[in-house]
Amino acid sequence: MAGFLAFVRYSYLKVLVTFSRFLIKCFTSSPSPRPDLLLQIPSRDQNRTIKVHVYKPYVEDAGSSKPAPVLINLYGSGLAIPLHGLDDDFCRYMAKATGYVVLDVNYCLAPEYPFPAALNDVEDTVKYILDHPDEYQASQLSVSGFSSGGTLALAASTTLPRGTFQSLIAFYPATNLLQDPSLRKAPAPGGKDRSTFWTRVFRESYIRGMDPRDPRISPAFADTSHFPANMLFFTGELDASAVEAEELAGRAMNEEHSDREVIIRRMKGCGHAFDKKLTGEMLVSARNEAYELAAKTLKKGQEISFSI
Repeated sequence: MAGFLAFVRYSYLKVLVTFSRFLIKCFTSSPSPRPDLLLQIPSRDQNRTIKVHVYKPYVEDAGSSKPAPVLINLYGSGLAIPLHGLDDDFCRYMAKATGYVVLDVNYCLAPEYPFPAALNDVEDTVKYILDHPDEYQASQLSVSGFSSGGTLALAASTTLPRGTFQSLIAFYPATNLLQDPSLRKAPAPGGKDRSTFWTRVFRESYIRGMDPRDPRISPAFADTSHFPANMLFFTGELDASAVEAEELAGRAMNEEHSDREVIIRRMKGCGHAFDKKLTGEMLVSARNEAYELAAKTLKKGQEISFSI
């Protein structure tokens, strides 16, 4: 009986998520990324690979075979919406500005692949990098993520061995999936609230009966000692997820006996996904400022690593 009820619940969630995907496809522009290469990384799941867009630095020494520093990027999906390629501008900018090779990962989505499948894809990508030392410099590995991708980046930094990631850059991540979405409020008035109904649907599709207090699901419950030494959080003052992200960043910053450097940048007049909604001079300026600071943070982390 329990199995039948679980199947019915899955079918219900599948219908809702499929409908939301259809609406998004009809009423929004699909990403049109232009990566330099396309990788198919082996997954721990049989008969499945992980598609990865590769962005290389514009200036490369053709005669050098030196392994490259790597940034893994995780796009925002609500853990259910296929928007891989949405961070094309960010990935291209980071490759050009930092000299890192950027791997933009198309992790699997719920409800077809519930927790911990997406997190497993991140871990499998890290394994692929470690298994290719002639191409990638494992000691110069960092991670970035947007929205739910930021959630995954934070979660992965707690599941992988400490020191795996040199730097972590999180754009407007959700950190507490236990909290009822209707209770979240933006720090400043005037923001446009995201649908609490769809947020619940996407979360349930991903969590599927697991305890949302699991730090692999909600980084707010993680042991912050596992986080990287170099962290950058972007939030928006009109975004309902800002407070929980800033609380987690504050804990990471205030950890006793920590040599970690944590920067929290709350963007004025900006809401969720502000860097994707370039509808005015303020948002364009905020996007440019954020990407520049992200590049500086990544290069700073590299300098710190070299000095150790």
